[in-house]
Amino acid sequence: MSQISHAFVLPDIDFIQWLQALQPYLKHFERVAVIRSPGGNDLNPYRNVTAVTAPNTWMSNDPLLHIRRIYPQVVRVDVIRATTPQQMASLLQSRIAANDRFGEQNNRDNHIDDRFVLEWATNARPLRITKHFTETPTGTSSDNLGIGIATQAGSKVLSATSGTVTRQWVGDEPDELGLGKYIQVTVEHESKTYIVTYAGLSNVRVPLHTKVAIGDDIGRVSGNDFMLIVQQQGSNRGAYRLPNIVDPTPMLYVTSLRVRPTATGLRVRSVPVDGDIVGTLNPWDMVIPKESHDRVLQKMGVEGQWLRVRTPEGKNGYTAAWFLEATVFEPFALGVNPVGVNLDARHPLGTPDASRLGGIGWVRFGYNVSNSTGSEDIQAAYNRYAPLAEQYVRAGYKVVFTTSHQTYGEAKGFPPWPQMNDSNWLALIDHFADMMARIAQQWAGKGLVHCWQVWNEQDAPIGALASVPMTATNYGRMLQKVVPAIKNADNSVLLVTGGHTSGPGKGAPYARQAISMLNASKRIDGIAFHPYGRGTDIRSPYAQFGHIDESIRAFSAVLPDKPVWITEWGVLDRPNDNPQDIANYATNFISHLKANYPGRIACMIWYAWAQGMHNGFGLVDGNNQPRPLLTERFLQA
Repeated sequence: MSQISHAFVLPDIDFIQWLQALQPYLKHFERVAVIRSPGGNDLNPYRNVTAVTAPNTWMSNDPLLHIRRIYPQVVRVDVIRATTPQQMASLLQSRIAANDRFGEQNNRDNHIDDRFVLEWATNARPLRITKHFTETPTGTSSDNLGIGIATQAGSKVLSATSGTVTRQWVGDEPDELGLGKYIQVTVEHESKTYIVTYAGLSNVRVPLHTKVAIGDDIGRVSGNDFMLIVQQQGSNRGAYRLPNIVDPTPMLYVTSLRVRPTATGLRVRSVPVDGDIVGTLNPWDMVIPKESHDRVLQKMGVEGQWLRVRTPEGKNGYTAAWFLEATVFEPFALGVNPVGVNLDARHPLGTPDASRLGGIGWVRFGYNVSNSTGSEDIQAAYNRYAPLAEQYVRAGYKVVFTTSHQTYGEAKGFPPWPQMNDSNWLALIDHFADMMARIAQQWAGKGLVHCWQVWNEQDAPIGALASVPMTATNYGRMLQKVVPAIKNADNSVLLVTGGHTSGPGKGAPYARQAISMLNASKRIDGIAFHPYGRGTDIRSPYAQFGHIDESIRAFSAVLPDKPVWITEWGVLDRPNDNPQDIANYATNFISHLKANYPGRIACMIWYAWAQGMHNGFGLVDGNNQPRPLLTERFLQA
């Protein structure tokens, strides 16, 4: 689900003939938006625009002049010098043959014009400018030679351009430039030389004369921001204490820039301040800004500023920028396909070879220490799971371990589960937190476990199959103890709730109450839930409890700044259903969530891999054989 960043603009006159001539190009190069003439169409959303020089299409018949004047956000303008569809088809055929989308291999006629831009220079989120460029310099140290980029301690500094490291300072005392620790990257672009300086760093991670590419990790920060400074050869602007200083702000271009509200129910108006309300936004909405990136970033969080946006429903309007923050759209919340499958280290079919898992992104195991005997041998458990985790991680999958009553010795020494009272739970939680601290320490630093779940289906009704429920208050107490116990042992691992199973009406309020008991320093990384009986077609027998959207929205509202985790879903207690029907249900579910909640779903993990692993409908049958249509379609979803 990568963003479409390439628009191909065709003339309005004889459009169908031009479109037919373009078809071989469209079949060869994916994700090209076809625009019928520039008139009335906004090209600013596209990073790259290919423009045909047909008469009566562009201002002064010059597409480069037209685009640079009217659409300032476009970075690359690729001009196709053709006046007929046949000429264009002939020119594009050579690009197709060379697999060269923009004709970069043959730019002798300078048909490509790239605007010099700076990508966002840190992995810290949200995106924010902390200090603005000093337009009227005094020549003193009080001038901001560039812009302040918001970070947090330990954040990466990323190269905003490609270029060569030509100067740096790593000493504890500033050199004659007075910039603290810094790195300078020199860039040659369109016969101009730019020097991009990253100043006020805690350390520099690339040596002199190193070539860097956009996005390379080049340093770290120790404070809440660093300074991005640009010098452009021959600019000779103002009395700055460094030569050739220019304002970097208009150069900012953030690929897949989005904004989202910091408050629920933020209104979008037809015009600023008192216009008609055309929609509302919530913190889990990733909203497309309709202004240039530099203006967007300067407005974020500023009282009295209004930003033009496009709502998720496709409506344009204005909303209060002081209730917005900027971020980057990522189709998958954690950078990996969210589809996954539940496995079982203790089941004969529960640990398939990694080569069988296709294009999914996740595997999940219950972390069973007890072995149904009350064992507390955490070393034996580690020895069982570590080789499996290593196999799947090496193959590119992310591993989730869920804890439960099977982790802590089946509550050995405590009353039967239905008889547990608050004091029993408090004592068990202490033992469980101690065990999880030791378990997390075993896995720390090995890169084998991506996420721990704290308990499983804790909000299930009393007597539920395979679940040990507790009150929301006791679960909040468990989070209070277990979250810091694991984080203190391994701060790199993610922690999410056990999968809430009581649905959006009961499960979301339960989660909200439990999570509210955590202080800010012990925040959890996400809410997990198990939406069995929910899907995209409420007429289906697999969606008897309602639409999946109800669950996504309810749990998103509890922690709106975190993705949601679907750590179990599927079809239960229907082993004889048609696998094709299950395949349709599953792939419609996956497609709907990917299309409608991009960047919102951390994972959606099917229960389970094989028929016979408890009561879930297996992706393979009880003989470990693929099920026609279901297995293949799911593993490629």
